[in-house]
Amino acid sequence: MNSQIKVEVSCPSCLKSLMNPTVKIDDLPAIQILAKISGKTGTVFLSQIYGSYEKKFVDVENINDAVVDCSCPKCQKPFPIQKVCSCNAPVATLNLDIGGRINFCTRNGCQHHSVEFENLDDAFILFQKQNPSYYA
Repeated sequence: MNSQIKVEVSCPSCLKSLMNPTVKIDDLPAIQILAKISGKTGTVFLSQIYGSYEKKFVDVENINDAVVDCSCPKCQKPFPIQKVCSCNAPVATLNLDIGGRINFCTRNGCQHHSVEFENLDDAFILFQKQNPSYYA
């Protein structure tokens, strides 16, 4: 089974895809978010591979430990904050295209993140989509 889980996400507010097929990270389309770091607004591209911490910063600095204000590049609404990370930074939430949501710490460099499903069938569909022959 492929050990890399690829996630595709959308904005919880406008429901539009956050996937950018023209920017590649880990050889896959990147997740695009609008980011405000130290008073400057730009774009951060994240890997769609769950557990990869590869990212690209455009028009904002890659400041380690900075808390990033994250929002949708299409509707500009901030992503919902559901909880606080153990590092005391807000945890933002994005919708998974196959049910559920992904939560990520907004502190640059913190590696705390999680995936949540309300319906376990959605988790099975996500895993099956990764490697259909494994489940045949």
